[in-house]
Amino acid sequence: MNKTIPASMQGVTDRWLIDVLGAHPDFADDPISSVARQSVGEGIGQVGEFNKVVVETQSARTTTLFLKLRAPIEGMHAVALRYKMYEKEVRFYNELAAQMNIRTPKVYYADYDPATENVALLMEFLDGWHSPDQITGASHDQTLAAIGPLAAINSSYWNSTADLPWLPTMQTDYMQQTISDMAACSDPFFERFGAELPIAKADFYRIIESWPAILDGLSEGNLTLTHYDYRVENMFFSGDGRSVAVIDWQLIAALRAGWDLAYLLGTNIPTDQRRTHEQQYLDLYLQRMRDEGVDYSETQLRQDMKWSLLGLCSIAVIGGANFDASNARSFELFKVISMRLFDAIADHEALTVIS
Repeated sequence: MNKTIPASMQGVTDRWLIDVLGAHPDFADDPISSVARQSVGEGIGQVGEFNKVVVETQSARTTTLFLKLRAPIEGMHAVALRYKMYEKEVRFYNELAAQMNIRTPKVYYADYDPATENVALLMEFLDGWHSPDQITGASHDQTLAAIGPLAAINSSYWNSTADLPWLPTMQTDYMQQTISDMAACSDPFFERFGAELPIAKADFYRIIESWPAILDGLSEGNLTLTHYDYRVENMFFSGDGRSVAVIDWQLIAALRAGWDLAYLLGTNIPTDQRRTHEQQYLDLYLQRMRDEGVDYSETQLRQDMKWSLLGLCSIAVIGGANFDASNARSFELFKVISMRLFDAIADHEALTVIS
C-alpha cells in the first residue's frame, strides 16, 4: 500500500487510519465506523512515536491497536536512518514474521517511505500482557519462557542468511562504524563506571583495541538471523507467563549464533541467577534448536557466546557513554547492564578469544 505516511501523530487523521486499516482482511466484511487515539505516554521506546488506537466496526466489534511512527527527536531519527531501523522492522513484519514459529504482535499495516523518511506500523495492542523491568531482570521462569522463541528465531535462517541480503552483518559499513564509536566512547564510559566494573582497566582497553578483530569474529562461524536486541523489555509475557511475544525488530542482523542468548543471559538476569541456572538455560536452548532441526553443539555455542559477550560491549560502552546523566533510571540501567556483562565475560573467559 502506498498511502502518504504521516511524519508525526499530528498528521494522523481518522480518514488515514480508516483508509489503511480498511485494506486489511479483518475489516473487509465489517467496515470501520470510528477510530479514537490515546497517548500511551513517553518513555516506552526511544526510536518512535506511539499512540493507542481503538477501532470500532459497524457491527460494534472493537479492536485495540498500537500505532508506531518515526522518532520525533531528530537525533534518534538520524540514528534510525543510519542503521536502517525503520526499513528493517517493516520488512520483518511484511516478509518474515508469518514464516516464523514465534508470537509477535499481529500487524495490520506496515510501511516505510524512504523519500519522506516516514514509517508507520499498526499492530495488535497486547492488552493484559506485561513486560519485565530490565534493571530488576527476568525471573527464572521468564528466562525459561524466553528461550523457546529465541531458538525459533535463531534456527530460521541457520547458515542461510544470504537469502536475506538486506540483513546487515558486522562487515556492513554502518556496523563497522562501531570501531570509531567504541574508541570515542571508551574513556567517557570508563570514567562513569570503571571504578565499579568487575574488569581490570587493562583488560577493558584490550577489548576496545581489539574491536576490529571482534567484529571479524562475529562475522564467522554459523551465521543466522538474530533479533540483536533480545532484552526483556522487548518481550511481553501473557498473564499466565507461559507465552512470550517478541517486539521491536528494528535491529535484526545476520550474526554469529549465540548473540541473542548471550544478550539475554549476560545482561537481562541477575548474575547470581545466571550462575546458578546457566547450564539449564544452555541445555534448554540447545534442545529447542534440535527441535527446530539445527544440530548445534554446546562447545560451539559456548565459543559463539564468548565472541558475542565481547561484541555486546558496544551496547554497554556506546550507550553508557551517551545517555543523559541526569536521568537516574538510565544511569542505573547502564550500570546494571555493564556489571552483569563484565561478570559474564569473566565467567566465560571470553577474553581468551582475543588473546
